[in-house]
Amino acid sequence: MQTTLSDRQPAEQPTPDHSAEAPAVVDSVLLALMAVGRLMRQRVEGDQLEPGTFWLLKSLAADGPMRVTELAGCSNLDTSTVSRHVTQLDRAGLVERTPDPGDGRAHRIGLTPAGRQTLQDAFHRRRTLLSRGIGTWDTADVAQLDHLLGRFVNDVENLNSDLEQA
Repeated sequence: MQTTLSDRQPAEQPTPDHSAEAPAVVDSVLLALMAVGRLMRQRVEGDQLEPGTFWLLKSLAADGPMRVTELAGCSNLDTSTVSRHVTQLDRAGLVERTPDPGDGRAHRIGLTPAGRQTLQDAFHRRRTLLSRGIGTWDTADVAQLDHLLGRFVNDVENLNSDLEQA
């Protein structure tokens, strides 16, 4: 079975001292991540989703139906912004509101079949873009990129979690 970025565990590694080159390397990594992030947020040919709503659909697909306030929390957006996006998604038939079983006054937002398909199509277009970007790479280089990105994401998530708890 092939592992992916999301199933990797952070490796226990000794902490090397890279203090001399760290600022330049960190800036380079930051700029590269921002460039890839910008590409992933842009509308790709065929997209009918606004970039902000793409990530909301992704969250709903991953975590299931939830209240607008929960969706705002996991998206790191304010509730009014998410509410506005949810209204657009609802009008487009991509999400549906159902009564919250725990509180009859509230609603849970979930994906419709059309929303799930729209999200799958959007992921497919982004996957195609990234596949083309690494299409000429040696398979060992692709595997190394996957491994290092997985390690990097886990380490940053762990550091972020530690900072939030402090």
